Amino acid sequence: MMQKDNRYIAFVCTGNTCRSPMAEGIFNKLAVEKKIDVTAESFGIATVTGMDVSDNSKIACMEIGVDLSGHTSTAINDIDLEKYEKFYCMSQSHANMLSEFFLIPVSKIVVLNVSDPYGGNIEVYRKCRDEILKSVEEIIKEYENK
Repeated sequence: MMQKDNRYIAFVCTGNTCRSPMAEGIFNKLAVEKKIDVTAESFGIATVTGMDVSDNSKIACMEIGVDLSGHTSTAINDIDLEKYEKFYCMSQSHANMLSEFFLIPVSKIVVLNVSDPYGGNIEVYRKCRDEILKSVEEIIKEYENK
């Protein structure tokens, strides 16, 4: 049997320590459960590689069975943008950066409009996690139908 190429999507935010790692973790958990052959990764537009995910992101995700403890941030300049079939951006500004500065076709970019919880308390992170979960469930549905 021929091996299919791995398929990748990316979640994009500013620092890659809150929103996009949560989205990556949630997507990958649901993809495994639903046997969808797509892997999510995440990166930040304005970050350095190697920073830990925020504690509140880890706590909020652990509450729904998603472990982010091993994740560290990845800067956009440290990845191969060619490998992703879609870019899910947390805000319009991230989408603008991808298309204007990194020449990603707009057809490959989706804006999720998830507000940044950075600096907020655990309730702010839970609300953000739930917003992300809702968006990711919709994305998963799209891949289930492919």
